[in-house]
Amino acid sequence: MAPRRQGATGERDAEDYSQGCCVPGECLRPRDLVRAEDAVRVLCNNDTCTVGRYMHRECFEQWETGVLAYLKSCGRARSWSERQRHQNLWTKKAYDLAFKACGCRCGRGHLKKDLDWAPPGAVIRADEEKKRRRRARSGRTPATNDVRSRAFSLSSSGSCSPPSAPSEPSTSPTHAVPQPFTPAKRNSKTEIVSDRVRAGAGANGIFSRRLDFSTFNLLPKHKVNSYQIKIEDEGNHGNDDTRLFILSTLAGQHRPRVSCALCKETLDVFDRYPLVDGTFFLSPRQHTSSAVEVKVEGRTQYLTCVCMGCLERCDPERTIRCRFCGQKWDGSSLVLGTMYSYDIFMATPCCAERLKCNTCYKPLLHPHQRLNYSDYSHPVTCPHCRVLDAHFVKPLGYCFTKRAFPLFQQWP
Repeated sequence: MAPRRQGATGERDAEDYSQGCCVPGECLRPRDLVRAEDAVRVLCNNDTCTVGRYMHRECFEQWETGVLAYLKSCGRARSWSERQRHQNLWTKKAYDLAFKACGCRCGRGHLKKDLDWAPPGAVIRADEEKKRRRRARSGRTPATNDVRSRAFSLSSSGSCSPPSAPSEPSTSPTHAVPQPFTPAKRNSKTEIVSDRVRAGAGANGIFSRRLDFSTFNLLPKHKVNSYQIKIEDEGNHGNDDTRLFILSTLAGQHRPRVSCALCKETLDVFDRYPLVDGTFFLSPRQHTSSAVEVKVEGRTQYLTCVCMGCLERCDPERTIRCRFCGQKWDGSSLVLGTMYSYDIFMATPCCAERLKCNTCYKPLLHPHQRLNYSDYSHPVTCPHCRVLDAHFVKPLGYCFTKRAFPLFQQWP
């Protein structure tokens, strides 16, 4: 007798279901068993994988959204529409581009949706739906359908609209009014609560889901608002370019966490704004080995992170000063949870030493001349030695120290 194919109904399916949801990352329903009627089957190309083959449909859709975000930045898929990417994802047209974002929890294979598998009873339900539609077209719609139709509201034009449901706050970047956080007392401690809807997904399902905003309680009360903390997505369903850029970049590197460039603290990355308890920025220089190399408009940049504690200088040990003039660096005015497109450490040079060429060490600007924040991260040609470089972006250890005036003190 030929061996039973995996995925056929029977004992083998029962074993796979009992193993629980195999979604990479966080399961949205960790206490719920995977039921046949609400499951999606995936295949791992590692023959010895024992993680399981079924996901909750909700978990799969979250994971699939992240894979689509990764696919958006890959090769020929960049020119496809959202619909084309969704249609092609699990076929030969696109999977060869997206498989790197489909890592299995076994660590040795990649997952792919099983397009040949259908949940038990799906064929019967499809037949019943066809019959119902035929009855509706012939005018023999059951009374239950008439009752259901009356639940819809009629507009003045006579068109039918779905029943009203709790709506999301508007996320239009031009018309939405940012909603501040609402502080609430709990066990004599202030806990920040947000009305933000938590629907959506992190790329590849590897990122954390923020349950509350209590980590921001260390901020002064006047900063606990949606102007200082990025909390709303700027597009429909959160598909804004900045968030997708960060999540797809980190998902491609299988990095659900990042390290602070200053204190080296490990930070979780979240699937919705605020993306991190700190802020990201792009720099033409790799300040730390944990910075991720990316290509932006043809230029090599490094995605880097700084934690909230170092930005706010929560304690003296997190304070850094210019090694030449002793002025403290202050990141407290930066918006948390998002990304800056320039090097935040080099955007406000405090003395003439910061304005010198990286090659001949001659001044590039007059001491009182100033540029826009982002311009200090752009490559310029030295008027003296003619070398083209991002001269204003220097190593952190060259510019800063955690002591007052230890000139030429090495970065710890």
